[in-house]
Amino acid sequence: MIAIITTTATCCLPSPPPPLYIMALLSKSLLMVTIIAILMAVVVAPSGLTDDLHQKDVDGDDSSSGDLPSAGLRRLLARYKSPTCDTNPRACYIRGSAGPNCCNKQCVNVKTDRLNCRNCGRRCKFTESCCKGECVNLAFDKGNCGKCGKTCRRGSYCIYGMCGYV
Repeated sequence: MIAIITTTATCCLPSPPPPLYIMALLSKSLLMVTIIAILMAVVVAPSGLTDDLHQKDVDGDDSSSGDLPSAGLRRLLARYKSPTCDTNPRACYIRGSAGPNCCNKQCVNVKTDRLNCRNCGRRCKFTESCCKGECVNLAFDKGNCGKCGKTCRRGSYCIYGMCGYV
């Protein structure tokens, strides 16, 4: 008796993925392409919002510069102004604010701001800085030599912002 042995060749060949797997992979790929396209449109769109090349921007002048945002983006941002300290006194106490005092609709620190030193509108001279609310010359002040609060030893002088420079 001769026995006939039959073998199947399908044991060694890889089976194709099921059709649902292919559809899921294609839908994920399509979703990723769609998301990337939307993100690119959002990034590129604000620069294309200009209606006219000569249209005046928010400030009223029609100057154009390559390093400034487009006029459309400036108009969009102008709609969402942050609250100023003259309408909301607590705006100057928000973290990241320039200071706790309100001068001319701007938050400032009157102890360090050389345009509003001690009081709103009190300006320090060109060569002076505002240290603790006083206008001082950092190049020659013994109590603020080179920077605010740096004092020179007794008997030494502050010259050009350095203590005891001779």
